[in-house]
Amino acid sequence: MKVMFSAGEASGDTHAASVANALREIDPSVDMFGMGGTLMERAGVRIVYDIKNLGVIGIVEIVKSLPKFFKLRTYLKRVMMKEKPDILVCVDYPGFNMKLAAVAHELGIPVLYYIAPTIWAWHSSRGNTIRKYVTKVASIFPFEAEAYRKYKCDVEFVGHPLLDIVHPTMTKEEAEEYFGARKDAKKVLLMPGSRKQEVLS
Repeated sequence: MKVMFSAGEASGDTHAASVANALREIDPSVDMFGMGGTLMERAGVRIVYDIKNLGVIGIVEIVKSLPKFFKLRTYLKRVMMKEKPDILVCVDYPGFNMKLAAVAHELGIPVLYYIAPTIWAWHSSRGNTIRKYVTKVASIFPFEAEAYRKYKCDVEFVGHPLLDIVHPTMTKEEAEEYFGARKDAKKVLLMPGSRKQEVLS
């Protein structure tokens, strides 16, 4: 079996690597390649485009990067035509991966979308687009799966990947004591994201 991956950010690289490791356990002979990073490469994915310089945020950065993304999509289309994968696995990164899913659909390649666009929170019109181009959605939230079903998408709830990665080392009470937080105080969690620009800002 030949599997092509498309992950465009550090978090996608992490989650795609987990999928690749699971696939390798099921079928050691699986041929995996695609756009990704170091973790995917360690998991046995042949990297045809390294994502280390892809993460952009902000209107100015996005506009400046548009030609690069158009070239990248064209390049990955050529890779698909040459490699003829049995399936394309898109991981998150919806702005790019939705366009790539359309390319795969045009070439007759089935698409599995893992960590799909959040149609329940943003751009609900994407539901129809996903139904058209994506063969199967692997949903990480139960309510998200229901939202996709409303658009007649083939969807399966698979659970959130962080539950397999992050394991609490203390209870809520222990954490409050450790950080010196009052039990009745509101708690705020800062999560800057996986892009270098987000962390720096």
